[in-house]
Amino acid sequence: MKIFLDTDVILDCVLDRPEFAEEATKVLNLCEIGGVEGITSTLVLANCHYVFSRQESAAKSRQVIARLRALLGVCPVGDRELGEALVSKFKDLEDGIQYFTALNNGAHVIVTRNIRDFKSSSLPVMLPREFLLAHSRI
Repeated sequence: MKIFLDTDVILDCVLDRPEFAEEATKVLNLCEIGGVEGITSTLVLANCHYVFSRQESAAKSRQVIARLRALLGVCPVGDRELGEALVSKFKDLEDGIQYFTALNNGAHVIVTRNIRDFKSSSLPVMLPREFLLAHSRI
């Protein structure tokens, strides 16, 4: 199974956000041990670097992004995804770009805490907890 990880899930793990870190970390651990194939986009990693480098040094942020890059498949965002997002029903352009990146790269599920903004998704969209429960990994 191939899952697309959205920005918030990765940041929950990396920033150790108290309410969300445990489940986000479990999802990333599944990607690491091979239980699922985790993918994300260049846009997600750029967003994560931006947020993380505001709290840590740029060097540490780059190390974290390099680690994520080794752990996850990184899908490029191109003109196709941007064009599809621009004419889609997604209210938030960035969410539309993430959706079409996931769809165009064979994701089976989008894992995010931002469920409401993915109402137009034809892919299943799950919270980390829902994904873990559905796969008996919680």
